[in-house]
Amino acid sequence: MPAAAPAGHGKTVLDWINAVVPPVFQTMAGLSAQPGTVFHPVHQPLVLQGVAGAIGLSGKVSGMVYTSFGKGLASFIAEKILGSVSSEQDLSDVVAELTNMVTGNLKSRFSDSGFNCTLTPPSVVTGNKISVNPKNCTLGVGMEFLVEGCPEPLCVYFFGVFNQ
Repeated sequence: MPAAAPAGHGKTVLDWINAVVPPVFQTMAGLSAQPGTVFHPVHQPLVLQGVAGAIGLSGKVSGMVYTSFGKGLASFIAEKILGSVSSEQDLSDVVAELTNMVTGNLKSRFSDSGFNCTLTPPSVVTGNKISVNPKNCTLGVGMEFLVEGCPEPLCVYFFGVFNQ
């Protein structure tokens, strides 16, 4: 049965997002990712732009993790990782993999805290007005990151429900 997010879970999830994003970007692209604006709570509907990744979680915590890359940021990172100018499919693949790595690390932290869950495969959407409106979520938080060498921010959002 869904329960309200336990007190402090929003801060905890934000701390975890902040802990997992920088090492993923350092490992995969050799780039630093510095935390910026914090969104707590995230108001819905949320509108994303550029290239957005999404992965679902189900189990003792259920919900969604979204990543939002401006098109310039997605291209910049894909070129760093792949070593050449990237196609639209390359951008989609890189965003899917980075979203998977961030969400997988968050899943490990949830599981280590007693909130076991499974993940869906990543989905990627490109557009100027991608509307996100997760229903029945009791917690919505997000964080912006400034990635070295690119003025466009990366945003990571979590919408979830903690189940009994």
